[in-house]
Amino acid sequence: MVRRYIYEGKDPLEFWDHVSAERKRFLSGHVPATKYVHLVGVNQTVTFLRDPIQRVMSEYQHFVRNYGYEGDFPSFYRKPQFINRLSNILGGVPLEAFGMLGLTEEYEGSLAMLNEQYSTEIEYAAMNMGREDKSKNYEIPIEQLDELRDLNKVDYDLYSHGVRVFRMRERLFKEGLPFVHGVVQKVTAKSIRGWAWYADRKTPVEINILINGEKVGKQKATALRPGLLQLNPPRKGYIGFQLNFREPVPEGTRVSAVVAETGQVLGEFQVRASE
Repeated sequence: MVRRYIYEGKDPLEFWDHVSAERKRFLSGHVPATKYVHLVGVNQTVTFLRDPIQRVMSEYQHFVRNYGYEGDFPSFYRKPQFINRLSNILGGVPLEAFGMLGLTEEYEGSLAMLNEQYSTEIEYAAMNMGREDKSKNYEIPIEQLDELRDLNKVDYDLYSHGVRVFRMRERLFKEGLPFVHGVVQKVTAKSIRGWAWYADRKTPVEINILINGEKVGKQKATALRPGLLQLNPPRKGYIGFQLNFREPVPEGTRVSAVVAETGQVLGEFQVRASE
């Protein structure tokens, strides 16, 4: 169906009509997230992150093994198409928005959360392995490590953020509490705004707004967020929240948004002078 309707017919909607009609459960591949996210919906989209340096070494080994690449490792990772590849393939989709964000390094735990989220029974399997022991990292000379970190700083920052998102979801999962996809988009001296939705229900999320740790208001995430409609989010995009403060708050004030039901922190920022 992918070959026929995407590559030959170039009609994604016809493709999705056939996928839906035949009740396919998963569409997977090494493709940019934005290729199918509008059709599938971001809440039904899954991605796994991997340490950027280990990922690029794995890709290098794959090219050597399967495509006869004859250059050395530096000649590979210096090519523009392999720099910050993780960020490029995610295409700016917020990590908090993905229906499931897993970590390759935490594969079994990620799989357990995925099965819970989508009521699936996918079993752990070790497949497509380029080496026998994937529990050990590739050993890379220090000078190459330094260069890789410099070249892939955007990926490193993204991966670190992804680990924080994963740990929050993991904690809630183990406590039997619902996970909320959400972020604080902007904080100024006058207001706070963001978006949020539950992973497993259509009920709007109630958000507590705190100033320096003290609750000053509560908002339901029911406002339209047009900028997210390309991701086909839940609730037809009515997932936004905003609270205008009674009076402007001074520089250095700590403002945070917390899910009322669980205490999950969606974001915490200090107001800056320019704001």
